[in-house]
Amino acid sequence: MKICLLGPFPPLRGGISQFNFRLAGALELAGHQVVRVGFRSLYPGFLFPGKSQYEPSGEAPPRADMPLLRPTSPFSWPGTRRLISSLRCDAVVVQWWHPFFAPCLSACIPGGIPAAAVCHNLHPHEGFPFSETLGRHFLNRMDSIVVHGAADGERAAAYRGRVVRLFHPIYDQYLSGAPSREEARNRLGIPGDRTVLLFFGLVRPYKGLDMMVKAMKLLPENHILIAAGENYGSEGDLSELAAPLGERFLRFNAFIPDGGVGLHFRAADIVVLPYRTATQSGVAQIALAFRKPMVVTNVGSLAETVSPGVTGEVAEPDPEALAEAVTRCTHLLDDPDLASRVEAWAERFSWKVYAETLVRGLE
Repeated sequence: MKICLLGPFPPLRGGISQFNFRLAGALELAGHQVVRVGFRSLYPGFLFPGKSQYEPSGEAPPRADMPLLRPTSPFSWPGTRRLISSLRCDAVVVQWWHPFFAPCLSACIPGGIPAAAVCHNLHPHEGFPFSETLGRHFLNRMDSIVVHGAADGERAAAYRGRVVRLFHPIYDQYLSGAPSREEARNRLGIPGDRTVLLFFGLVRPYKGLDMMVKAMKLLPENHILIAAGENYGSEGDLSELAAPLGERFLRFNAFIPDGGVGLHFRAADIVVLPYRTATQSGVAQIALAFRKPMVVTNVGSLAETVSPGVTGEVAEPDPEALAEAVTRCTHLLDDPDLASRVEAWAERFSWKVYAETLVRGLE
């Protein structure tokens, strides 16, 4: 099958870009021909809350065959549509995560070609003008709607397309070159006998880092929280909240490039996802690749990434519940078979199975 993958690719940064890149590779390994049609940019500068939309120079070379799209340049959309049509693909697979992109994507997908939307967020985490109308218009055009959890599967039934229930596959690309636990802790200045919790990724209000900081105040002094990722909110408010923790809170307020991901995950004992709302998370799939137990909140489909009491714990999204779940998860660290259990659990999230199931949903 010849498949057009439409969406961001490196050097545009972020989980969606990484996902699209890995999906292209998995489809090619399965014997399919893939054409990558990517974005030149994602957001206009005044709408982007971070420092840069791109990986650091030299970190991620261009990986789209045709980096064409500019969501804010409507005059370029008809040309992209004609180009995709000329490729004579058997299907178009588009990454969907925010209604801001609905007009651009709708205009660029030719009619008459089976189209599937891989929905990372069926609906946006945060408010956006006309988001419901834009999202409905776009998703009702899709022949297939691919979701990564039961919660979104139920919501997707409201649209016209066939719902394909899948999962977020493992992000194991960061294992190569990652330091040992001892080296990672030495580089970060963390004693080997501390229990290290890791919050990883962009800091946004719905991700609940503030709740995790409050939970830390309820945990023993030997617990350290690493928070690694650029803040899209108020760093001053976070610093003030975390001030009583002192050296128990290690903050890296910057985008973590690919080469730095392994450093933080190797240093951690437990990965925490204290989200207030969610569908699923690529951070959980990195944690599984590094064989780390997790504490996740019972929102969206996050709980599906953990086997409670076996590979991690699930908590309600409040500081007290998070602290209790971390305490329970800490007891799992004493089991020498923990990493093997996490590894066995992670096998169900393979890219091979994902690609095979996705293609069946296109046929």
